[in-house]
Amino acid sequence: MGMPASGHPSQRGFSLIEVLVAITILLVGVLGVVTMVDGANAVTTHTKARLGATNVARSVVEVGRAVPYRDLTDTSLRAALDSRPGLADALPLTGHQIRSRNFTYEVTLEVCSMDDPKDDLGADDGTIDFCPQSESATPGNERDRNPDDYRRISVTLTWERGGSTETAKQTSVVPNPVGGLGPSVIDLDPDLSGTPFAVTSGSSVDFDVSTSVSADTVNWLVAGSLQGQATQTDAAGRSWEFTWDLEDPNFFPDCTYVVGAEAFDEDGRSGAPKAVTVVVNRSRPVAPLVFEGGRNGNVSTPGVHMVDLEWQRGPECDVLGYRVYRELLGDGIFTQITCSGQAQPDYHVGLTCLDDTAPAGVPLRYEVRAVDTLPGGGIGEGPAAGPISIAEGNNAPDPPTNLSACLGGMPGCVEANGESASDGVTVLTWTAPPSPDGDGDNIYFYRIYRDGVAYADRVAAYFHGPGLLAWADPDTPDSSHTYRVTAVDERFAESGFSGAVVNFP
Repeated sequence: MGMPASGHPSQRGFSLIEVLVAITILLVGVLGVVTMVDGANAVTTHTKARLGATNVARSVVEVGRAVPYRDLTDTSLRAALDSRPGLADALPLTGHQIRSRNFTYEVTLEVCSMDDPKDDLGADDGTIDFCPQSESATPGNERDRNPDDYRRISVTLTWERGGSTETAKQTSVVPNPVGGLGPSVIDLDPDLSGTPFAVTSGSSVDFDVSTSVSADTVNWLVAGSLQGQATQTDAAGRSWEFTWDLEDPNFFPDCTYVVGAEAFDEDGRSGAPKAVTVVVNRSRPVAPLVFEGGRNGNVSTPGVHMVDLEWQRGPECDVLGYRVYRELLGDGIFTQITCSGQAQPDYHVGLTCLDDTAPAGVPLRYEVRAVDTLPGGGIGEGPAAGPISIAEGNNAPDPPTNLSACLGGMPGCVEANGESASDGVTVLTWTAPPSPDGDGDNIYFYRIYRDGVAYADRVAAYFHGPGLLAWADPDTPDSSHTYRVTAVDERFAESGFSGAVVNFP
């Protein structure tokens, strides 16, 4: 008898054609996503390159404005760029190349003169490099004795991106300071002596002004801000005077000021202004503002509990630094201390002080005084801010969590106000620790550490206001950095470190 045939194996499953169709559909979808991402990256790179070109062009124009007008040419501007960090020729090639934000820009400069028809036109005698667009007088109508009214600076940047060449151009003008359309100020004389002029007493300074030709009005300015009009003292309108009151209506604290004058004719046209530097040094600096501090909870050596101190500067700009004094509560003697990292032996430069010699277990008091230069030389100090009392027994808050970073220009990278961060700016965000802490203290501010955990690695104290908990690094990174954040309570106890953001960006 024959054996019964076994059943046929199952034919269920996918055919080869079905598999190929599925693969094709999947590939179409994946390639579409890749194309979209590639396109987005291309747009971002294009925007970053053009923004960098715009910033470089503006910087070149500003350097051109600083070159003396009579010397302003293509060659002198290129030489001035070579003396500026970040604008010097970056490559040993023909022409001038500038590296910025990982792009190389080829720089083409054009500096030429223009004759403004508002004050008539002059003859082109070949001694001035006029722009092709500048008008020139017809023979017999050369009424402008100085046709070089202003010089035009044109900056063209070209760079390669993805095999194509892109271009950006910026143009600006620099007026001729001695060949303007109106009267120039030729003398500005304060009733002061010294070089530079110095005010060490009194409440006002008188100035005499002389103009090149008759003027209708003369304005006087301090630090670029209009203060008023001078008074005419002769019939010809070429002699003027004004008084700078140092206390009314505005108070001018000790500082170095630029006092200037500019003259106008009846049509509102002005020539070259003139300015002088005046040093005001009438008094000692006021007490520093908002002086506060506390033990940060760290120990430098046995028997020492460190103290963090902070304050704000006063209105004077001639302050050299600060002296910090400590008293062991009860002995009545304030002794000057040396802050951690203090470079000057007699005073500390900066608005923070770390006392890493503060004895533990002892109530302390601190004062801080600003110091400046005395009129006759030497150093003088002003009144004290404080004293403030520093006690023991403050527990530190918990550290922040969830520290992360993003780079301006990336989708969703925003600053504390909710606005998109500027291209290339590093923004840190984190989650606040529980507040108040175990002692009932609120979080006062956060400390930002960059590239380390030492006190020297502190780069900012961030006081969080309304909005997102986000801090923007003011230094656009030129290399990768490691960031950490700590929380500081109202009595300056500092938490441990958050987790680190390593090698960003």
